[in-house]
Amino acid sequence: VNIGSWNMADRDFPDFLSTGTIKGGKVVNRAGEDLGKIEELMIDLQSGRIAYVVLSFSEFMDLGDKFFAIPWQTLTPRLQEHAFLLGITKEILEKEGGFEKGNWPLAREELAGTYTSYGYQPYWQVQTGMPEEAETKRMTRTGTMAGRDNPDFLSASTIKGDKVVNKAGEHLGKIEELMIDLEDGRVAYAALSFGGFLGLGSKLFAIPWQALQMKLHDHAILLDIPRDVLEKAEGFDKDHWPVTNREWLSAMYSYYGYQPYWQAQRIESRPGNL
Repeated sequence: VNIGSWNMADRDFPDFLSTGTIKGGKVVNRAGEDLGKIEELMIDLQSGRIAYVVLSFSEFMDLGDKFFAIPWQTLTPRLQEHAFLLGITKEILEKEGGFEKGNWPLAREELAGTYTSYGYQPYWQVQTGMPEEAETKRMTRTGTMAGRDNPDFLSASTIKGDKVVNKAGEHLGKIEELMIDLEDGRVAYAALSFGGFLGLGSKLFAIPWQALQMKLHDHAILLDIPRDVLEKAEGFDKDHWPVTNREWLSAMYSYYGYQPYWQAQRIESRPGNL
């Protein structure tokens, strides 16, 4: 299965697409006219959600040579057309304005204003069902509450290719891809390669976002899963990706000791002992 395909395993409507597939995707209006394309996905390090999508527009839109930060909710996948329908009018875009390509709005406070101007409530203010204590704990673990030295968001391109380490600081492998849940607008799982370090060969492994902790100052990601659990995990060949649906994903999350994000609560037991 080619992860770059819009129709994974001949399924017309996949639940998930890779960031590599989404990036570069064309953006259209209801008339099917080509408005522009997706330049980047910015990932919220606290929750794994898509904080915003960076769009560039064609001359057809006459919006100048700027990028626009767009909430994921404003985009509707049109998978059979290999495109995304934009639910924002040109007039609203003109009023909001864009940002210079070298001046990305990375602060959560700025993004809140952008969401509001487009008529959306920021996702972090919407009740998700996750207990407040659990979410606060997650935010603390990622280290993103320490101030502006740590960005709230990173691009998918930055995260992909990052090295993955264990608690001893040993280099385990790297993130090969992020798979995005098209409905929820968040990282469904990260695909990791481990090389020969763990004796896991050339396979890839699907890992829940919650099991990854950003070590921004080290330019690394800490994997919080015991070695024995990883060794017994079912990997997959780089050229034959699993047909991932929510049933498959739920089983994967449970194996590692996490409830799926759509159930929004951590299982309080040691990973692997389920």
